[in-house]
Amino acid sequence: MTNKSFHIATLHRGRYMLLLLTGVCVVTAIASRLPISEIVKILVVLVSLPLLIFCSTKWSKNNSVWTIQGGNIVIRFKNQQEDSFPLDNIKYLRNVPRSGGNLIMFFFKKGKTPQRYWRNKLFEKADDLNALVHAIREEGVEYYYM
Repeated sequence: MTNKSFHIATLHRGRYMLLLLTGVCVVTAIASRLPISEIVKILVVLVSLPLLIFCSTKWSKNNSVWTIQGGNIVIRFKNQQEDSFPLDNIKYLRNVPRSGGNLIMFFFKKGKTPQRYWRNKLFEKADDLNALVHAIREEGVEYYYM
């Protein structure tokens, strides 16, 4: 049995949202204290958004390697976290495109809570998502692209 490994650019979504919203609040608080007109304050906040998105994305990266081996899928993250579950327990895989990435959800047969993973496409080179989906479909798992 061969191991199939795939690099996926995943993102720690909670950290990303916390950093982005905190950054927006800090920039807004600083801009509100400046002795300039209101329109300039709004422009300062709007112009800062691309930088905040870039920094939040870079600081929230949690790249992963997904391996299909022996009827299991094993997901190893850069931060040493590891998830593993049998392919037989997966009812279906849902891939939901989002701006800047994808939400990849595994739904299980026995009513277990779905596993969710955020794939990042912002400021990243191409990853192996299409090859991963193809390999999972070859293992007999239903796939939905929504």
